[in-house]
Amino acid sequence: MKSLRPILISACFFVSVLNLSAQEIYSRVKIFAPNDNVKKAELIGLLEIDHFNFTSEGALLTEISASELTKLKTTPYKYQILVPDVKKELEELNANYFKAVREGNRVALEQPGSTISNMIPTPAAFEVKSTFGGYYSFAEMETAMNQLVTAYPAIASKTSLTKTAGNRDLWMIKISDNVASDEANEPEVLYLGLQHAREAITGASMIFFMQYLCENYATDTRIKNLIDNREIFIVPCFNPDGWEYNRTNGGAGSMWRKNRSKVDSSKQGQNWNYTYGVDLNRNWGVDWSNCSAPILGSSSSCGSSTTSSDTYYGSAPFSEKETKAIKDFAESHHLVAGFDQHAYGPYYSLPFGRKSLHPGEMSGKGQNFYTAIPAIMGAYNGMRAADSYDALGYEVAGGFKDWMLMGNIGTGTKDTVWAMTGEGAAGGGTSGNNFWAPASQIVNLSKGMCYQNLQLAFSAGTYVDIQDVGTMDVSSTNGNFSFTLKRIGIGNDPITVSLVPLENIQSGGASVTINSMPEYYDTVIRSINYTLRPGITNGNRIKYAWKIETAGYTYSDTIIKIFNPIVLFSDNMEGTFSTNWSATSNVTDGWEFTSLASYQGSKSMTESPAGNYTSSTTRTVVYKNAVDLSDNTAAYLSFWTKHRAENFRDKLQLQISTNSTNGTDGVWSAVVGSTTIQEPGTLDGATLNGQPAMTGIRDYWTKVSYDLSSYKSSNVRFRFVFTSDGDPSSFKFEKDDGFYIDDVQLLKSTSPLATLPVTFKSFTATLLPANKVRLYWVAETDQEHDHFEIERSTDGFNFINIGTVAEIAPYQFIDQKAAVGYNYYRIKQFDKNGKVSYSKTATVYIKPVYTVTVFPNPVHDNLHVTLGVNQPDRIYIELKDLQGRLVFSESRIINSNSSTLSIDMKSREAQVYILQITNYKGEIITTTKVSKL
Repeated sequence: MKSLRPILISACFFVSVLNLSAQEIYSRVKIFAPNDNVKKAELIGLLEIDHFNFTSEGALLTEISASELTKLKTTPYKYQILVPDVKKELEELNANYFKAVREGNRVALEQPGSTISNMIPTPAAFEVKSTFGGYYSFAEMETAMNQLVTAYPAIASKTSLTKTAGNRDLWMIKISDNVASDEANEPEVLYLGLQHAREAITGASMIFFMQYLCENYATDTRIKNLIDNREIFIVPCFNPDGWEYNRTNGGAGSMWRKNRSKVDSSKQGQNWNYTYGVDLNRNWGVDWSNCSAPILGSSSSCGSSTTSSDTYYGSAPFSEKETKAIKDFAESHHLVAGFDQHAYGPYYSLPFGRKSLHPGEMSGKGQNFYTAIPAIMGAYNGMRAADSYDALGYEVAGGFKDWMLMGNIGTGTKDTVWAMTGEGAAGGGTSGNNFWAPASQIVNLSKGMCYQNLQLAFSAGTYVDIQDVGTMDVSSTNGNFSFTLKRIGIGNDPITVSLVPLENIQSGGASVTINSMPEYYDTVIRSINYTLRPGITNGNRIKYAWKIETAGYTYSDTIIKIFNPIVLFSDNMEGTFSTNWSATSNVTDGWEFTSLASYQGSKSMTESPAGNYTSSTTRTVVYKNAVDLSDNTAAYLSFWTKHRAENFRDKLQLQISTNSTNGTDGVWSAVVGSTTIQEPGTLDGATLNGQPAMTGIRDYWTKVSYDLSSYKSSNVRFRFVFTSDGDPSSFKFEKDDGFYIDDVQLLKSTSPLATLPVTFKSFTATLLPANKVRLYWVAETDQEHDHFEIERSTDGFNFINIGTVAEIAPYQFIDQKAAVGYNYYRIKQFDKNGKVSYSKTATVYIKPVYTVTVFPNPVHDNLHVTLGVNQPDRIYIELKDLQGRLVFSESRIINSNSSTLSIDMKSREAQVYILQITNYKGEIITTTKVSKL
């Protein structure tokens, strides 16, 4: 018997190790939580949950461990286990995804009425991995970072901030034009991913973001300007030990949250939860460990001194190598903004983590910044914004955002850093409502986070919102066009605004420079004179752009007006509501004129004149009369608005009907406008479902316009429809101030919209061999004429000078380097006194030459597609069945060397499929029927 004892001991030890290494099973549950907020907070504290959402009926959705499920069973609350094992569910979802599609996603250029899926192209280097649930392992992250700095050494660098307890590098990527230098005049912005190890999308989104910036630097002037004038620091994996622990101990779907530093050696052998791990987002130095009463919400969610708790805050502030490294970095740099990416939930968590300790402190600049910028950041991903308690229902002590905002202030070691925490929801088309988003959602989630990251980077410097002032009708051939600027950026550099003539404007006055807007949210109004082209007739369209140049970057806003149009309707809301409007609502409080707010005068129109709107309401206001647009060549409806509404959930639509008789019957459709959002889907509580609407927050007056020229009917009616959801969660601002509308105007033109020449009699552009373009123009000149400049654009707005002609007629110029795609040309005529005028715009399209071979067809096993093009291009391949269901998609960049891809058809049904290939502009290259044997 003695000889058996060592074997038995070894076996017992092996079982012990397995038990220590295994992570608990997590289940997705729906809990019918109490309505009472105190009891709800007690439940959240009992289960120690800090990520959850609500169903439309108010039930709480969350993912909890087996031990937390045991605690739930002791409560009186009913619950349903929706998914017994979320990790297993993730594995099944990903298995189906990788059978159906390959990595990548169909993308397109930004366009009016677009969605986030089309606005943000997927970086060519980004991968949805075939292992680890689609996510990058830490080693694969290191490879991606190395590839980035190798491919873009002029703008990207990699630095290790420290070694973690597990001896892994805490890598930071820096992206800037002079990447090896510390340019003190450039704002610095910090982004963190994977502070919590189980919030998987946060690391993938940072890899996506760094690749997006570098890949678009050479081709997108907006990104180039941003990188040239910012220092962007990205930590894709702030918790590499915890991340790798999940990968090696269960893989995708594993639920370790903390880092892996040893915290209680005395309990080793009992449970690794006791032995290892600090919640890094409770380890920062402001309000660290201060979860004492009075406290709002659950004290355990605030932070815990118990080493086994998921919110254990450590032995001291900055006790962890990770947080200490960022502290040291922040104190040696000049950060102005910071973002800490988490998952899951459709909200930004703003300072203060413990509002009960900082009552009334967020005001002035802070209040305005944390209103305007989260609203802009979340415009396409449905995010809401509030402090920790108002967003989540509990307070947080020792969090990243509070230390960044308040830490070391006045000590000379760190100034104010305008920081926030963001969760990982996509709001519309896909859901981020789990810690491990399925592989099929990774790309779209990352796109929404990339957009928000870009907006924060812009706001870190000088950033303004420009509004054209005045109505869309113009009655004088010369005068002033006015604009307002509102400061929404942290910086305060000089801003130059120019009027760029685009259509039927002979000349614009000198640019205007605003040297300073000293207070955040300051607004200035300025004007620039204009002269319309001689001979302009009533109904001609006028187009120009306000061009803003500041701190090294440029952006613009294009404006359309009509010269002496037919004004079909206008209302400044100063009269009586019932004169023009008829309202219906499922509540007593509905549309009416109000003196609570106005753009001009004393009144505006609102859907909730008695205060905040209510839940589950539909409020409609109809213009009483039909209008005739049957003969229009152009028609626009415009108005001024400001609004506060729960993003993606409560919304306002402009709806149009051509067959209604009284404003309530007939078929109505929502219209795309200049500020509407139309993300698809109804997940995460969104109600947009792909239909255009205004939503979210714009707390200052904004000019919006709708193009109605496609409605060729004599019976056009319009109405505004406001809807609110059932407010199932405890988010503080589920019911808000609503929408205000002022100065509505509807106008049309029945005249041709042709651009009129000034001194130019004709201007043509002809494509020559070898992609050269010959420009020829006839112009009347006088003794004041000095020279011509030739300008070219690839987008129809941003023109560059490509040459000068000072000779006598006939006038011509050869463009030796025209681009594949659209080339827009115009001639700029200079008088000796500096006065300028423009020709009309001529367009030449140089079509890429594509070659496509599809074989074999019919196909049994693998379908091969060979592609070639004479210029680099991004190609999109889609395979659909005859019901229109997408069964395969891929995008890739090809050049003059042909590229071949294979589509696995072995497991597909025997039927006819449609293969369609498009280019990056959405133009169809080929459509082919494919027969599967």
